[in-house]
Amino acid sequence: MELDKGLADSEWNLRLRINIFFWLAILFALAALGSALFPGRIYDWFLDNPRDHANNLSVIMASLSGVFLVYVAFLGQRWQILFQQQELRENMKEMQKLTAQNEIQGNALNEQIKKMDRDFVHQNFFRILEQHFKTRDRVEFYDEINSPFDSKSIKIREKSENAFKELFWKINVWVDSKFGWLEEQNEKSENYFLVENGFAWQPRRPKLGLFGDPTGLRFNLDPEQELTKPEITFIIRAVMTQFQFDTYLRSCYYLFDYMMKNKFSQYLVAVDAGMGTYERSFLFYQVATRFEVDGRIDLKHWLMDHRFLANIETKHLLSPEHIELLYPIGSGPEFEKISNPHP
Repeated sequence: MELDKGLADSEWNLRLRINIFFWLAILFALAALGSALFPGRIYDWFLDNPRDHANNLSVIMASLSGVFLVYVAFLGQRWQILFQQQELRENMKEMQKLTAQNEIQGNALNEQIKKMDRDFVHQNFFRILEQHFKTRDRVEFYDEINSPFDSKSIKIREKSENAFKELFWKINVWVDSKFGWLEEQNEKSENYFLVENGFAWQPRRPKLGLFGDPTGLRFNLDPEQELTKPEITFIIRAVMTQFQFDTYLRSCYYLFDYMMKNKFSQYLVAVDAGMGTYERSFLFYQVATRFEVDGRIDLKHWLMDHRFLANIETKHLLSPEHIELLYPIGSGPEFEKISNPHP
């Protein structure tokens, strides 16, 4: 086994000491054996009790030889420990390599899992979007109006884009109808309206003339008589309660909430592209008036921050000035950050 440089130096020093003390032990052992077998010369060194001195000298040299051999054994254990340390170092290096490989594999696996999760979130979004468009296609407008020629009623039933168009027709009729906003109210009827719809009746201003245009699907109002936001909100909600658009709105909430939580603002263009002209106008008024009422102000702010429906043509609104319900002057794309007009 090849030792590292630091351990190799220590091993060389140990080997040198082992050799030195081993041969010293051999030398003293031979000297002790020689003095025991051939004590004659030793007797010449000592005049008094030469035999005792010869025996003692033999014992001392034998003892020193034993001590040297014990020390050699100790050095041998240290020599083994050096190789064990080298083996531990190699094991540590191998473990570090394995740990690094496992970390790389773990990071690659985590990235793959994140990618799979992200792919699933994207795929799930497109499934939700597809289901939303299917819900939109099932939207139905149903109404009955009295025929101007006889006592029979005329039934109107439209779906999808035509349903939204008919809703705008109904709004323009309702604002000037004696069965709509012109209907006389008293305390009892206003209380009944509140119980039935969940919001209070908004009285019509006496100075407002007839301004609904069922043909052009727009309001014809003098600039001085422009409707206030509470009035617009009331009109939209009052007409909406008569028709089944809640399923569509719940689908919008679910779709936009999923997009907001997953930061899918880049797909708002795809949502916009899939809508018809009157659906876009319908959703514009819902974002402007209904989202706050339904407690989805967070969605409203998110959509406004990303300029959703900001490019809607004003000719498709009930009044051109209504564009400022969401995007008043000073909130255009030339500003770095849009100031929310409805904090």
